[in-house]
Amino acid sequence: MSAPAGWPPSRILTDLAVHLLGLGLGLALGLLPDQGPLALVYFTVARLSYVLYVSFELRAQSLRLGVEPRDSAEARHADFHRRVLRLQNLDGIAFGSLCIATRSTISWDGWEWAFMSAGALLIAVGVGTKAWAVRCLGLSSYTWHDFFVPKERFEPCRTGPYRFFTDPMYTLGYLQTYGIALACGSWYGLAASLFSQASILIVNEQVEKPHFRRLCSAVAEPVKSP
Repeated sequence: MSAPAGWPPSRILTDLAVHLLGLGLGLALGLLPDQGPLALVYFTVARLSYVLYVSFELRAQSLRLGVEPRDSAEARHADFHRRVLRLQNLDGIAFGSLCIATRSTISWDGWEWAFMSAGALLIAVGVGTKAWAVRCLGLSSYTWHDFFVPKERFEPCRTGPYRFFTDPMYTLGYLQTYGIALACGSWYGLAASLFSQASILIVNEQVEKPHFRRLCSAVAEPVKSP
């Protein structure tokens, strides 16, 4: 079977190898005894790699928006899309590994079902809100396509969860991380959830909001390819 267009076999094999290595390390740290400290290091490195990469790339791309040919912008986004999804997945694997490695660090004797039920509810609300937000914004919004290719006319989203919340993807859309930590009974997981949410909110305030304020004040005109 041939590889899909735009996805040469070398790229597929590279992505597969990275994910398998990340998953293998996560499983080892999560299932082997007394690996909590190393799992915490794994999570911290994965999370910082993700948010720092996103911050630097989006800040640089915001300055290029509308001043490069559309084909170049689309190609640049395709590369960013692949890399950021890889980092997102590794971040998720590392977080799950930390929750499993530090499970039952909350004293929940007799309250296991309460913690698990609360965790399941938070997971459902968080995943549902994030999926609802992505549906309203479009799937490409999940990897910040608007930073790379300007729209003909930019209008802030006011439908779906955006009718009630300014940033549902980064507020209610992060409840699933707290839910996973609660279901595992992990204090470290709860702290990691708070750190994860705080870090993406900083990116939102320092990188995304200034970019979209500029789009609202002056819509960038698309540049036609020669």
